[in-house]
Amino acid sequence: MFYTRRKIVPKAKENRNMKYRKSKVLIVDDSEVVRHILSKALTPEGYTIYSAVDGEDGWRKIIELQPDIVLLDVEMPTRNGFDVLREVRDNFKAEEIAVIMVTTQSDGKGIARAFEEGAFDYIPKPATESEIKARVRNAIRAIHLLREQKHLRQQAEAANQSKSAFLANMSHEIRTPMTAILGYTEILELEARTHQMPELFLDSLDTIRRNGGHLMELINDILDLSKIEAGKLDVESIACSPQTIVEEVMELVQVRAEAKGLKLETDFKFPLPAQIHSDPTRIRQILINLIGNAIKFTEVGTIRLETELLQAPYEEPQIQFTVVDQGIGMSEAQMTNLFRPFSQADSSTSRKYGGTGLGLTICKRLANILGGDISVQSELNQGSRFSATVRTGSLAEIELLHELLDTNVISATAAADNKTTSAEEEFPLRGKHVLLAEDGPDNQKLISFILKKAGAKVSVAENGEEAYQAAIQEMERGALFDVILMDMQMPILDGYSATRKVRDVGYTGPIISLTANAMEGDREKCLAVGCNNHITKPIDRRQLVAMISEISEPSELCLS
Repeated sequence: MFYTRRKIVPKAKENRNMKYRKSKVLIVDDSEVVRHILSKALTPEGYTIYSAVDGEDGWRKIIELQPDIVLLDVEMPTRNGFDVLREVRDNFKAEEIAVIMVTTQSDGKGIARAFEEGAFDYIPKPATESEIKARVRNAIRAIHLLREQKHLRQQAEAANQSKSAFLANMSHEIRTPMTAILGYTEILELEARTHQMPELFLDSLDTIRRNGGHLMELINDILDLSKIEAGKLDVESIACSPQTIVEEVMELVQVRAEAKGLKLETDFKFPLPAQIHSDPTRIRQILINLIGNAIKFTEVGTIRLETELLQAPYEEPQIQFTVVDQGIGMSEAQMTNLFRPFSQADSSTSRKYGGTGLGLTICKRLANILGGDISVQSELNQGSRFSATVRTGSLAEIELLHELLDTNVISATAAADNKTTSAEEEFPLRGKHVLLAEDGPDNQKLISFILKKAGAKVSVAENGEEAYQAAIQEMERGALFDVILMDMQMPILDGYSATRKVRDVGYTGPIISLTANAMEGDREKCLAVGCNNHITKPIDRRQLVAMISEISEPSELCLS
């Protein structure tokens, strides 16, 4: 008994081949003989075959059928193949229609032109059946791969948009209650100190504020990482002083170091540029994170921040900031996970010291964006050195310092001016009428309290429609609110729609948007509908009062 060997085709490959066989092929040639030869060669492949008798007929059928592959003769009456090819490339993307030129030109010029004009391949005349099949088969595979890549790219973009929307929503949901928690904690602390409340009361409020602040840091880390991964993190390139950045950072982390009994030191290695062109906010973010980690993982000793200029031949100059600690250190194995998102040296580190493990990931990516990098040297139980570099920009005509500038000199006149200003600003919003559009009862009470404490009169609208009606009524009386604070997430009519409506009827008074969303583009979205400025929740009391005071100057308030 004889058995015939049957070739086994994998299921996935079989399905893919079936998909390719359903492809539509249009043959455009003024020669009936050539059309017959091409059709005869391709019919056994299972494609759906169409034909056109010249270029004009071919272009009509391309528009009508939108085939996967067009076999296009070069030399035809009424409209030659290159004219049709240009039309195809002007109107269809590469993954939509692939064009194979059919040509007798064998000198290479016609073939080169075909590729330059956007053809996928060419078939010479005459050609064997196997060559025709192979070239069409390759074109069809390529076009399907391009379509699959496009589909995967669209899926990835949709997933990224979903993630961004989720993070924005989580940001809003978390930041909204955090506004009330942190805001009322600050108010209670001020009142407690004024009335000399017991130490336990003050300690409890301080604990709430610190933990609330820590929660906000975690939220901001997650949002920053998502912005970086989406390529939507804005960075500046402005003139800034490395000395000033270091001094500001050390002032910010001093309290945390003192709480653990640690000593902070700075070491400036000269010469140093008086200015660099970079993003001071992002540099501060990197340094605060690195020093914060050093404080977290150091129980006894000194933490030192070294600053120096790196210059090498044929390379752009960089500023290097190195944080040196005497903490727990790390092994080689532990250092391999340092810059991975949501990773720490090991699980015991996370259990003992806490944290998401996002900080170093963000720092490294920020340093990369600023034209530098982060490196680490560490020895277990001996301490670590984290070095962050950033590009300085051109140092031409920039002064190189050989000693620190004295930044602590304040003239007697400036001090007197500050004292006068402080007295004048006890009630900086006195005489101002503010419309607060906010649907959250807790935030209504908190923000109203802050504004009234600063001297303002406050009217409250619980949704966008109420805010719109209040603005219209004020305008009909020939007046405007000094400022409208417009929450952007409200029922009935949201802040975006309400702002757009009041602007459409000619309301010209200042509007400041309030939003718990902190994703890239939120501020621009608010400004686009007619807001004058934007503030993010949780609200900084001083920032809010200062913004209202600045934006509500009399010159701003006029009807057009």
